[in-house]
Amino acid sequence: MSPSKRDSQYANSGIVVSIDENDWKIFEGKGVLAALEFQKQAEQNAWRISQSQVAPAQLLNDFIQKKNSSTVLATSYQPGLAATNLYDVLPEVVATCLQKGFLAFGKKIKQFNTNEAQIIGVESRTSSPVRIPRDKETLEHIQTKKLFPCAEGAGYAGGIMSAAIDGERCAESIVRIYK
Repeated sequence: MSPSKRDSQYANSGIVVSIDENDWKIFEGKGVLAALEFQKQAEQNAWRISQSQVAPAQLLNDFIQKKNSSTVLATSYQPGLAATNLYDVLPEVVATCLQKGFLAFGKKIKQFNTNEAQIIGVESRTSSPVRIPRDKETLEHIQTKKLFPCAEGAGYAGGIMSAAIDGERCAESIVRIYK
């Protein structure tokens, strides 16, 4: 939650793990919806463990050390948190990447890795889990001319900056092709 005054005692931040087609190969039988199935599995794991909308959470250092947290910290998230081993919730590739990332942060930022912080999951996407196909060079849809699938909704960006950059690339391509 981000209150408009930005005066909450809680931080609202996120760490993103990049995944690709190799990570959801086990769902390739689902065709173009394979990434959606990958996402759905993590969300269902979270629900299965908590049996409610309570979010699974783990103290940061416990997560890094693959130890169960017996408690969690206070949070602004309603309806609350459940102490969970997030390795039971997240896909292995995601949990491993997060662990490596936190270890790297801890080497660069003194006292970053502490149990005074916690991770809460599952927020399972930054962009569409379905990617609208486009030509790698022109960025135009592979079948429909003058259609340029772009940014988060088309599966080519994961946030404000990457969406802006992808939009700029598509605009440049349109000018180059149709000026």
